[in-house]
Amino acid sequence: MQRRIPLFFTLITLLITGLACGPVARSLNSVEGTPKPVEKHLSAFSPIEGTDHMIANISGNPAEGERASFSPFSWIERGYSGYSGYEIYNYVFFSSQPETFNTLLPTNEYVVLQIVGFPSGTPTEKPEDFKPVKWWLYIVVKADTDGSGILDYSDKLTIGVTDVGGNMPTEVISDVDNVLGHTLKNENTLFVIYHSLNKNYVAKIDLPGRQVVSTNEISLGDDVK
Repeated sequence: MQRRIPLFFTLITLLITGLACGPVARSLNSVEGTPKPVEKHLSAFSPIEGTDHMIANISGNPAEGERASFSPFSWIERGYSGYSGYEIYNYVFFSSQPETFNTLLPTNEYVVLQIVGFPSGTPTEKPEDFKPVKWWLYIVVKADTDGSGILDYSDKLTIGVTDVGGNMPTEVISDVDNVLGHTLKNENTLFVIYHSLNKNYVAKIDLPGRQVVSTNEISLGDDVK
């Protein structure tokens, strides 16, 4: 004799099976919302020794102590890291002659990973040997090219130069994977060594002209990337 299954249990079984096998509707609460805009702050201005200029940064949520004690020269003192512990979206320059403000970038939506002064502007034992910063080299990330959700050294880099007061900032090299070094040839010429598209290059930059005058590949053998 065939045993009958009550209709109620049949409906429950079909409902459970349908939920297990069919697509699950996404809850409204699980839908990702629009990211909250980053609250950005202007740091205290620091004098650029030996010049009529001051410099500050625009950053995201630094501690009050970091906002007050910011100095781009601390990066030089710590070596070639250029990492402040929080994102820097721009730099602001103030010139007492002729009383003007300049920004490094036209927008606050990119991340400036590093800014390096040339000459270094570091103190010397003899005042007559001191050379103030005349030029800045800066490294910017403009897009999340590796899809990590953050702008950092893993993304494609853009290299730019500007004078000590942030006048005429100009991007000179793009699509960079790594910056391998840089040095002044003279007060107006900068060499930058970098890695891009699986090759190594050295670029010679005319600083007053804000342009690359030559780029040469560094050939070290097929086994060196």
